[in-house]
Amino acid sequence: MAKRGVAPVLAAALLIAAFAATRPGVQAIGVCYGVIGSGLSTTPSKSDVVQLYKSNGIANMRFYFADQDLLNALRGSGIGLALDVGNDKLGDLAGDPSAAAAWVNDNVQAYYPDVNVRYIVVGNEVDSAASVLQAMQNIHDALVSAGLDSNIKVSTAVKMDTIVNSSPPSDGAFSDPSVMTPIVQFLAGNGAPLLVNVYPYFAYKFNDGIDLNFALFEPSSTTVADPNGLTYTNLFDAMVDAVHAALDKVGFGGVDVVVSESGWPSADGKGASVDNARTYNQNLINHAGQGTPRKPGPMEVFVFALFNEDQKDGDPTEKKFGLFNPDMTPSNGVCYGMVADDLPPPSEVVQLYKSLGVRNMRLYSPDTQVMDALRGSGIGLILGVVNEDIANLAGCQSCATNWVMTNVKPYYPAVNIMYLAVGNEVDAGDAARSVLPAMNNLLIALAAAGLAGIKVSTAVRFDVVANSFPPSSGVFAQGYMVDIARFVANTGAPLLANVYAYSGNPNDISLNYATFQPGTIVKDSGNGLVYTNLFDAMVDAVVAALEKAAAGSVKVVVSESGWPSAGAAAASVQNAQTYVQNLINHAAQGTPKRPGALETFVFAMFNEDRKPGEATEQNFGLFYPNKSPVYPITFR
Repeated sequence: MAKRGVAPVLAAALLIAAFAATRPGVQAIGVCYGVIGSGLSTTPSKSDVVQLYKSNGIANMRFYFADQDLLNALRGSGIGLALDVGNDKLGDLAGDPSAAAAWVNDNVQAYYPDVNVRYIVVGNEVDSAASVLQAMQNIHDALVSAGLDSNIKVSTAVKMDTIVNSSPPSDGAFSDPSVMTPIVQFLAGNGAPLLVNVYPYFAYKFNDGIDLNFALFEPSSTTVADPNGLTYTNLFDAMVDAVHAALDKVGFGGVDVVVSESGWPSADGKGASVDNARTYNQNLINHAGQGTPRKPGPMEVFVFALFNEDQKDGDPTEKKFGLFNPDMTPSNGVCYGMVADDLPPPSEVVQLYKSLGVRNMRLYSPDTQVMDALRGSGIGLILGVVNEDIANLAGCQSCATNWVMTNVKPYYPAVNIMYLAVGNEVDAGDAARSVLPAMNNLLIALAAAGLAGIKVSTAVRFDVVANSFPPSSGVFAQGYMVDIARFVANTGAPLLANVYAYSGNPNDISLNYATFQPGTIVKDSGNGLVYTNLFDAMVDAVVAALEKAAAGSVKVVVSESGWPSAGAAAASVQNAQTYVQNLINHAAQGTPKRPGALETFVFAMFNEDRKPGEATEQNFGLFYPNKSPVYPITFR
């Protein structure tokens, strides 16, 4: 009994050492998260599972269907996600492009980039591939429409029996080229990999001629010499390179292969034991950075699976591939590892705000952990409504009521919610249709809940203002903004404006003028006011636009302003520190047109290294995720 108790502990220590030792290439390693087990759909909680990945340094996750609780738990974790659509959805997604668009909207747009979705997996080991390619195309088209296709790739996961003649590996070919060739052509055209589930265990189990050590990456008397001159010392490499050979034979050898599942069972079959499972998985993790003889270099691999799944159908071994039991104890185990560059937990972030004397926070979407951490802190909050929810809130009063009852009522007044920001920099076409109706429905919902003291606004880009020079010429570029301005005027709410002096024209605007430094004076020919910095001129152009919309009484709150510390010209630590410190010092003075304290939110607390777009987008933070300062700053 003592002996059996020690073995899993040793296995856990060895396996986590393997994960931790691969930190430089950790992006190549993931673990599949399946829930076909007793209670696994609810226990452990999705947030506990995400913490399990993070504490063990597991960088990527594969999940087999869209699950709201999991996607919410993944927000801000940085964990890369391969998200399956589910085989049961293939028919609908293939036959109806609008169903694909809805799936992307509900399960991708609503979470990305807070959730690091990397792949959409359209079908897992589908026996009949008739609908796979069309479903892939429809999902890809939906990603294109959403502007997400460059970052999120669409693929499908196939089993190894799509390959025939796999020994020697160079003879590998697709068993049905008429099905697979159009699929890999699609992948090649969109820069996506082919996902393949690679199980040396099953090859070993059903073929007495395969040596166990060859299947486990252990030294073996077996060596496979391929006629092309390559030599194989393990079965995994031979199987993967048979896939590469098949891709070459249909003319698409440039398509990458991602191993979307691979593992070894710990019980209930030939060669299935804790020791063998530990050996295979540890060796797989160690080996992934090397690649294969045909394709050397780091290989992306997902270990199957996180948990033993006791309700899976088929061979008993199918239930025993887990690294953990459902209670999160290791079966062939993972021990405590190092967390990567994840943001600190919300409670620490709130404490950081308080220690710095930062009195207000902007949060871009409701997050229960952050809201709970804010209770009793006194920190004033702008709470965001994500852009993807606006159309629904605009067309459905009960939806707006539900949003308020879920995200505001349970927390106020323990959380000092000042404003709801209905969308952030919503594109003009969508804003014209939906923002104002959504604002109105949320206002009604707040009033009905007895929360009329919370003001409803929206956060706009500076480009909603045309003719911004001189500032007194500022006017709203689109008619819908006039309606929004009058709404906030009638309800006593401010207009939230994201004001970035950094984004100005460097050819015509001096760096000193943009960073509140002396040397430039601009006189407004329309009203005689004098400007010594670009920020004031931009804010007063918004004020002028409000006046022209008969909403001159509306207060402007600068809902974002900052300067990047890296990533482009003039983006440096010195310039960022100069701008932000001067902004903080200047806010109490207001602008020439609106003297007095100007409510301003510095963007952002942390560098966000997974933000898409220009490199500067990732470098606006005052702090690194480990809470060390990018540069010193004083708020008090």
